[in-house]
Amino acid sequence: MTMTTRTFSHAEAEVVAPGTWQRATLVDGQLDFASEEGLVRAFEDGFFLVKQPDGADLSAGDAFAQNFYLPRGGGEHDIYRGFRGRTPETIAPREGYFERSADQTEQFFLERAYWRGVYPEPLVVQAEAMRTFALSVLRAVLLELDLPEALWDEGTGQCLSDRGTYHLTFNHFRPTVRARGLNIHKDSGWVTILRSIEPGLQVLRRNVWTRLDPVPGYFVVNFGCAMEMLMRKSRTPVAAVAHRVAEQVTGDKPDRFSYALFVDSSLDETVSPGLFRYEPGRGLVFEMPFALFVDEIVKNTYQPHTAGLYRVAKATAEDAREPATDEGSSAAALELR
Repeated sequence: MTMTTRTFSHAEAEVVAPGTWQRATLVDGQLDFASEEGLVRAFEDGFFLVKQPDGADLSAGDAFAQNFYLPRGGGEHDIYRGFRGRTPETIAPREGYFERSADQTEQFFLERAYWRGVYPEPLVVQAEAMRTFALSVLRAVLLELDLPEALWDEGTGQCLSDRGTYHLTFNHFRPTVRARGLNIHKDSGWVTILRSIEPGLQVLRRNVWTRLDPVPGYFVVNFGCAMEMLMRKSRTPVAAVAHRVAEQVTGDKPDRFSYALFVDSSLDETVSPGLFRYEPGRGLVFEMPFALFVDEIVKNTYQPHTAGLYRVAKATAEDAREPATDEGSSAAALELR
């Protein structure tokens, strides 16, 4: 298994086209797509839109996204301000406030284990509701895949049994900073549920940068590298697709914000050893530790001249002949770039 890093310029494949994306509603635990080919297209695109649950209250998340980077000074939104000082040194590694030098974003990352001690209570309530919804979407996706239900939890790093990693992450795009909006990357895990109300998201679909503009009343759902890796040798492959946010410019509109609930595997190797691929007739085959993978892909996302991408190198003839074992083994080299 090898890991490499390569540069990727925003000038590559620079055509930006309008996009039409599949829409779905979660009904009784299943995804009901508006078009007959919606499910297949969603797996190919790596993205789709899902209707927000009836009565969903997103006010706490919206308020935090628009205020977390501001100092406290009184007022109704003060409970959502003053979080620049909550850095990994004060919370835990990977958690807290980050100011990105190569991007317009300043971000706040927080895993579920720390929500109640850091986030204001209304935001904790919303975060838990988004996590529940995200797991329902993931289960509905798994119903459509060539993956036996008995392998769902193990294959997805125990995230379905409350032992995964669940981050609620916020982005504020600083238009006064002359930089890319957010670098080209793929998400690391299973599904991401994104809340955004302004344009800017672009997806590399069929080698063309394509706009994915928000639709009122819908979340954006995208699949991460773990899902692509798990299903790539099955009869129902799922794409994890590169995406970015365009540079934001100053004007008379409010600053762009977004936030997302990320569903990932457990980072505890005593709970889950890491990432797998599924091979029909063989089962789950171990690929690599998830912590190693996610640390590399995150690091490469925020460097000035790299991108948070990966590809799977072609398996060798010897790999193809390898016998199945209880632990599994990698039949392909994984390259992060």
